[in-house]
Amino acid sequence: MAALKEVAREYASEIRDGIGWVIVYRTGRSWHALTVWSDLGNNEWETDDINDALEALRLDPRAVALNGYYLGHFGDMTIDDIAAGIRWHYERGTNALADDDTLTQARADIEVAQQQAAEAGLPFSERLVDGPEDELDPYTYDGSMTPEDYEAMQRARDTHAALVEVVTDRYPNTTEEAIERIAEAASNMKLSPEAVQRILDAFDRITETIKALYEWAAQAIRTLADFFTETLGDFMLRRAPPKWRHYALHAKRARVRKKYRNRIRRAFFAALASEGGGSS
Repeated sequence: MAALKEVAREYASEIRDGIGWVIVYRTGRSWHALTVWSDLGNNEWETDDINDALEALRLDPRAVALNGYYLGHFGDMTIDDIAAGIRWHYERGTNALADDDTLTQARADIEVAQQQAAEAGLPFSERLVDGPEDELDPYTYDGSMTPEDYEAMQRARDTHAALVEVVTDRYPNTTEEAIERIAEAASNMKLSPEAVQRILDAFDRITETIKALYEWAAQAIRTLADFFTETLGDFMLRRAPPKWRHYALHAKRARVRKKYRNRIRRAFFAALASEGGGSS
C-alpha cells in the first residue's frame, strides 16, 4: 500500500518545477500518482496523456491533476508540505478529472465507439490512438480491452495474415496494396481463408472459360468472314462477263488477274447501287 508521503517524495520535483501535471488518485487506502506533460493550463491534451488520465479516472472517479505553479497550498515545498497539499486538493476536488471537458468528451466518444463495435461484432479497445504509429501492440495485453475482445483481435489478425498469404500465393506478382485491399474486403465480409481460396479457384476457372470463349468467338468470326468473302467472290465471278471471268481466273500475270477481279467487283456494286441496294 502506497502512503501519501511516499507519493509526495516521488513526485516532489514535478510539483516544485510546475511544468508537468501530477495526476493523483486512490485505490482503496492506497495513493497513486503519474505525471502528464500536456499543457493542461491551456486545456491542451496529448493523446497518450488522455489515455493515462482516463485510466486513473476509471480507477478513481475523484482523481485530480495538480501543478505547483498553478496551485497553492504546498507551503515551502517540503515533502511534508507537498503531502499536505496533495491531500488538501484531493479532498476538495481541485482540478478534478471528472470535470475536465476534454476527458468528458473522450469518454462519450469511447462509449459511442464501443456500442458501434458491439453492434458490428468487432473487438474494441478503450485506448485512444494518434495515427498509425500509435496502434496497439498485438503482443502485449495493456488492459484497454476485455480478455474476450483481445482474443477476438488476435483471431482477426491471424485470419487477416492467412488471407494475405492465400492471395499472395495465388497472385505473387500483385502489388502489396492490392493484396491488402483484397484481404481487407474478405475480412469485412467475414470470409475464411478457405472460402477465399475457393472463390479464387472459381474466379480462375471463370477467367479460363471466358478466355476460351473469346478465342472460339474470334475463330468463328474469322471463319464466317472467310466464308462470306469466298462465297461473295464466287457469286460475283459467276455473274461476270465470260471474258472478265476468264482473265480474272486464268490470266498469266497476277496484275491482270487482280485488275479484272477489281473490275468485276466495281461493276457488281455499281449495279447494286443503281437498283437502290447501296454502294460499297
